[in-house]
This record gives sequence, structure tokens and C-alpha cells, in this order.
Amino acid sequence: MVATSDLEVATDVFVQAFCKGRSRTYPYVSRRHEGLWIMEDNPPRKKPRKTEVISCGLSPDQTLAALHSAAVSWHFLCAIEPNDGDHDAIRAAYKDAGYRLLATQWMFVHDLHSIPELQSDPPARLVSSNKEWQTIPQRAKQPRRLTPGNRLFGIWDDVIDYGWVESVPIGKHAWVSGLHVHIDCRGQGRGAALMSQMLLGDREAGTKSSVLIASTAGARLYPHLGYRQIGVLHMMCPKAR
Repeated sequence: MVATSDLEVATDVFVQAFCKGRSRTYPYVSRRHEGLWIMEDNPPRKKPRKTEVISCGLSPDQTLAALHSAAVSWHFLCAIEPNDGDHDAIRAAYKDAGYRLLATQWMFVHDLHSIPELQSDPPARLVSSNKEWQTIPQRAKQPRRLTPGNRLFGIWDDVIDYGWVESVPIGKHAWVSGLHVHIDCRGQGRGAALMSQMLLGDREAGTKSSVLIASTAGARLYPHLGYRQIGVLHMMCPKAR
């Protein structure tokens, strides 16, 4: 069983990393209100981006009361619950309150103690500098940015790139961002090799834990790399604006 405090720490890493990513073009910040994380543009804009609300460990009644108290307008809601929660009942409660379920995903944490050292051809490696970054061939029309402070790992050769993953430091922890292997390069262990090298890099940097959110496909991969599932995410929005 995972302590609520552990789930809250992982959720805060998720929130801070999400805001950091969205703030590349305009400040996007989080605030706490009665146990919720409320993320939005600050200062407000004429055409604001969607407000995102995160609830961790609160019951649907507590979450809905806090939303009402905060006077949040139309929003997306992510309710994060412990693994052993009654997820059918939780989804039903939000449905009765007028929410539409968009997706269910899973939160994982790695303590960086036991990391499999996996290889690929070409090898997965850290992008060491902007100078090296400029020499890497990329098939994407809009190449991934090299963000100061983040650790970007990739697989590439002199002709083409195969895949990428980014570690986003958040205090003593790190968030996993953008694991992607090009579709014609999958099924050859490259995703696992990227994750392996990223985790080894996190540990070398003194990181305490690595946090990520997984889809169904990812939820099958990450336990083999030493991640453990600590929570379930229900992503929703109100049916009516």
C-alpha cells in the first residue's frame, strides 16, 4: 500500500513539471486551494488556455466542494487516487455530478536503486550540449527543444534519429517527459534503452526518484524497468460548459 503522502509528493512533481512545460510560451502556474492544485495562466490572458485541476486523495464530494469554493470556471479535472481505491464508485460519483470521463492512466515512481542497464544500436545517450544538439539529424518538422536544466536522451546516428526521452528535474525528484520512439523503429528495445539511460543519468545527478504517468501500453513496460505503480488517474471534464 502506498502512503497518501508519497502519492501527494509524486502529484506535486507532476504539477510542477506540467506548469514548467506550459510556461515556455507564457506563465502557467499552480495554486493550492483546499487540497486541490489549480493550474492556469497567470497573469490572465484575453484568450486563456484551459484551466487544469488536480485532486489527489480527496473524495469526489470533497473535490466538488473545493471546486465550488474556488469558483473555478470550465476546466479539466484529474482525480488521482490510490491503487486500492474504489475506482468504479469514484467514476460513477463524478458522472452523477455531470463529468465526462476522458481517459484513465496510471502513476508510477522509480526509487533509482535497481536500474537495468539496457543497450540499443545505436546507443541511447545524453545530448551533452547545444553544439551537439545542432548536429543531430531530426525527422520531426518541429524539432524538440533543448530546455536548459532538463536532461534530454536520444538515439541517433549520422543519418537519422530513432527516439527521445527527457528528464525534468523538480527539486530532489524528476519527471519523465515525452518518451517517443518513431513508429518504424519500435519493437527493438529502443524505448527501454532510452529509459534505462535516463534513469542512470538521474541517479548520477543525485535525483531521489523518477515520476511518470503511463498509458495502457506504458503501464506494461515500466514495471520491467523497476517502476512501481502508486496511483490511478481519472481525467474528466464537465459535460456542459
